[in-house]
Amino acid sequence: MKLCVASFLICLLCCCSKKESTTSVEGKSASEVSSIEHSNLNASLTKLPGQNAISSRCMECHNDIHHHWQKSHHGQANRLLTMALDKQPFSNKSLKTPSETWTFSKESKELTITANDEKHNVGMVIGVEPLIQYLTAASDGRWQAPNAAWDPSKKEWFDIFNGDARTKADWGHWTNRGMTWNTQCAWCHMTDFQKNYDEVSDSYQSHWKEMGIGCTQCHGDLAEHADEKSGCLIDISSHKNLKKNHPERILDGCATCHSRRAEYDDRFKIGDKYGNHYQLQLPTLPHLYYPDGQIRDEVYVWTSFHTSNMGHKGVSCMDCHDPHTTKLKLPLANNTLCMSCHAGGSNGRIEGAIIIDPATHTHHFGKGKHNDVGSGHSCVDCHMTHTTYMGRDQRRDHGFHVPDPALSKELGTPNACNKCHTDKDTDWAIKWTKDWYGEKLNSPERKRQRARTRAIANAYSGDPRAIDKLLEAHQNEKNPYWQSTLLQIMQPWANDPRVQNLGRAGVHSKESLVRASACMLLEFSDGNGPWLEPMLKDPVKEVRMAASWAWRRNISSRSEIYKKLASTISFGADQPAGALRLAQLANDANDLTKAEKWAKRAIKLDNTSAGTHEFYAILLGRMERPKEALTQLEIARKLEPNNSRYPYLMALTYAELGQKDKTEELLRVSLKTNPANPRAWYNLGLLIAEQNKLNEAIDCIQRAEQLDQNNADFPYARATLHLRKGQKMEAFEACRTVLGIDRNHRNAMQLLRQIGNPQQK
Repeated sequence: MKLCVASFLICLLCCCSKKESTTSVEGKSASEVSSIEHSNLNASLTKLPGQNAISSRCMECHNDIHHHWQKSHHGQANRLLTMALDKQPFSNKSLKTPSETWTFSKESKELTITANDEKHNVGMVIGVEPLIQYLTAASDGRWQAPNAAWDPSKKEWFDIFNGDARTKADWGHWTNRGMTWNTQCAWCHMTDFQKNYDEVSDSYQSHWKEMGIGCTQCHGDLAEHADEKSGCLIDISSHKNLKKNHPERILDGCATCHSRRAEYDDRFKIGDKYGNHYQLQLPTLPHLYYPDGQIRDEVYVWTSFHTSNMGHKGVSCMDCHDPHTTKLKLPLANNTLCMSCHAGGSNGRIEGAIIIDPATHTHHFGKGKHNDVGSGHSCVDCHMTHTTYMGRDQRRDHGFHVPDPALSKELGTPNACNKCHTDKDTDWAIKWTKDWYGEKLNSPERKRQRARTRAIANAYSGDPRAIDKLLEAHQNEKNPYWQSTLLQIMQPWANDPRVQNLGRAGVHSKESLVRASACMLLEFSDGNGPWLEPMLKDPVKEVRMAASWAWRRNISSRSEIYKKLASTISFGADQPAGALRLAQLANDANDLTKAEKWAKRAIKLDNTSAGTHEFYAILLGRMERPKEALTQLEIARKLEPNNSRYPYLMALTYAELGQKDKTEELLRVSLKTNPANPRAWYNLGLLIAEQNKLNEAIDCIQRAEQLDQNNADFPYARATLHLRKGQKMEAFEACRTVLGIDRNHRNAMQLLRQIGNPQQK
């Protein structure tokens, strides 16, 4: 979970204002600062000049904007520690969390955080409200964000983990990489931040131009000399051209921070395309999003907004938000902001917006604070419900969802009615929505959205029959963000010819997000070279990376394409996911020694990931080290005791070791947890057949066939078992089933010749 956003080193441009701020930072790298002895840390930081030296140059002409920006969440996103602002939280206060006992104190001119008797000096601050995090210096150029944060409104320390006990073995413990500022926080809290991670030494030499989100982050670098015509230090003509011809590129700058994404690099500049630097996280994972697209984990707003009807129809961030003050352009009171579009007439700023009459639409008329309409009458209360992250940070869902209690009862998705009326059940909410809105809830658009939600919910649950509904939802979907989501969710069915056809058609989409998702599908079936290879030269990096990864086993490790793929993945090598990806790349290139190195690095960075231990176990199996593989699978099983995959893989490993009793035991354990695994039934059937328990073996094979009707191995195995029992007709019919799946199945044809006429005894 990303909890903050920034990184360390100060390397300012040579463009300081005459009225240079006395609080700016210049000339120190993160590693230099963090290597300072603790006793001198704060003093050294605060002596450095100029936190906002670059943006202060813009103030000379844009004083009013600069004034509002300086006090905003952007302007205060990251700053140095100062006694004037930060003395109060460190007046010998304390906090008890499940993993630590914290004390916060002032010693001489230093502010310190002590966690379980380990003292840490504070050097930087991120955030302004509703919470503040104080960063501590660690080794190797790292800065860490403690889970103990300060609430400036309530004047108290609190736990952003909400009582979730995390030990030092956990990736998400505040001293580990899940809370490292350089990689988890810095980009979105600093101006022109560059991580500069060295994978050999496992250290950072991070740099930035300015603390906080300064002018140049959104408007472009300053020139050495002002433009002769405009007098501006920014290339105004370039900005006008960008706004006129590529308005979406302006908003891509917002997306770099306000989205959950994988990073290809940290070189984004305003005017760049988002997909050339990031891979967007879509609603493809149930721990991140509910199946209707409502937010679950900390996913920020970009994806939600673009999967909404408003985002799809052209509403933009700056229709509602002022980027300088980071406040709304119009108040929410009396629905002023929303009605600026939805009232129609001359007030309708967005063409085609649905006309809404709040008096007849909301059915909530109680009075609230300041004689304003009560809760429930406000558009955002119903269509932008909030979720609290980091303990105190309430964020609204930008999916603009229609409350649907009926779907809540069916699938467990949240709805605004019951989020507000916590003392009522869903049946109560269903009754009132039906009474108030009637057939509006069954409009063609709502039916389409409900069908998509049900399809995704079925896929989330692992239902093997979900593919038909997913295909239908994709056929009816016009929003490219949802199209891409559905394509990615179809990956478990990638061998289905219908899915392959979608992938092959998708690479020709005008939307790079769809092309990338299509490439992800094409990895899982042979014969897709004619569709994947052209994508290796796609103009957008997210497509090239998806195609390169999908086609990686066919690319020479000496080729430029492979080197760029490896280099891009290496950018994330300081995190377990990046290290594991490098291990996978090496494994697929048959460089098993290198693969093991990166697998071990991934485990070192996150020893609590069952999936990483599983990968290492499979790699050890390839390296003919089955006993070590079992050790890794045992760890994975302890981490996820209800995951049927680990006893299944352990069963296969014991089979390799010739321990058949243990193999059978673990296969049965796996099937008890997940009886929908056709391979487990098949393997159990073959094992039982060796014991001459042919009836039970046939039953197991039939279970496998029922779960996967496209696998010819299953009916062929059953045919051999029937023949062993002397059941020629049953064996004959099983062989016909095999040939219906694979008409060139040689073994089945040979078995048919052996059976001859099944009517003859």
